[in-house]
Amino acid sequence: MKKIFSAILSLAAFSLAANVQVLAPSGAEFSPDAPSMVQSIVRASVSETGNTPVEGNAEIQLRTNVMTMGSSFVVVCEQVKDGAVVGSGKQKAGSIDDLDVAIEGAVKSALANTANNSANANDDAYASTTSRSEPDVVVYVPAERNEGDPNDNFAHKRPTRNYVSYGLGAALWHNYDYSEKSCKDYEGDNKTACHKARDVDQDWEQAFVFHYARIFEVIPQAAITIVNNMNMSFGEEWQWHETFLLGGRFFPSTGVITPFLGAGVGLGLQFDDHYYDADEGFAIGLAAGAELGVIFFRNSATQLEVGFAWDALWDGFDSFDRRFGAGSFYIAINY
Repeated sequence: MKKIFSAILSLAAFSLAANVQVLAPSGAEFSPDAPSMVQSIVRASVSETGNTPVEGNAEIQLRTNVMTMGSSFVVVCEQVKDGAVVGSGKQKAGSIDDLDVAIEGAVKSALANTANNSANANDDAYASTTSRSEPDVVVYVPAERNEGDPNDNFAHKRPTRNYVSYGLGAALWHNYDYSEKSCKDYEGDNKTACHKARDVDQDWEQAFVFHYARIFEVIPQAAITIVNNMNMSFGEEWQWHETFLLGGRFFPSTGVITPFLGAGVGLGLQFDDHYYDADEGFAIGLAAGAELGVIFFRNSATQLEVGFAWDALWDGFDSFDRRFGAGSFYIAINY
């Protein structure tokens, strides 16, 4: 008898299923395909409530607003009937990975009082009358909507995707030629002896590189970067070459595998044990660099990056005669 009664209730619920017009979402501006993605999730969530999502006009409308609060997302769904809000739901997602769960919860809350959900509630009540002493209470919390100027892009800020990058690799480093001016104050045999002791030709050596970066993707095609490449060589002579660059990256595409091109300027530091004079082997001054590479799994919260970088460091701030440089190849993890 219980099964027959449940079947009757299910048929009644099916017959009372409501058509829900899913309106285009607002505020979903974190990526070019975000509006269509959010609307698809909303339609799927409406179907899960037992109602029927439709594109044309319907007695019940569901409108969705996705807002950002820092790095979090707030989803507000409102059930509109005859021009009045008769139900609403609000959910918060800590990251974009949890946005679908927040949308589903907000939709179910907003449609909690539709005819179909009421039938489901009656079915639940029959199944649990022996263990429940109090009826369910649904509380509707009115959601505060942002009614600002839709043409004001500053009011609709896009959330920034931030990454920390760590990598290791190999580098080819060079110093500068010190042969011409190292013994200008000497004459004769003393000058010859000086050249033998002090001359340093431009040298190229292999080195290790440690790569660190902060990546702030302000839009899908561009990012602001802070890059630190540290090169160390432990051959016959010891050297340490390090640059700190502030710049940016350009992404020609937004796919899963994305190439990038970047550049930056900043400061650098150099210790080089090739030189007789300590002043020549120590440098601090302006630096600049460029980078080229590929990011794998760019749509993931954890990415794999393969890159090439070249940076130059000039000793001092008023002369470009003494220039150190390094080219690096590295593999990094961005998360």
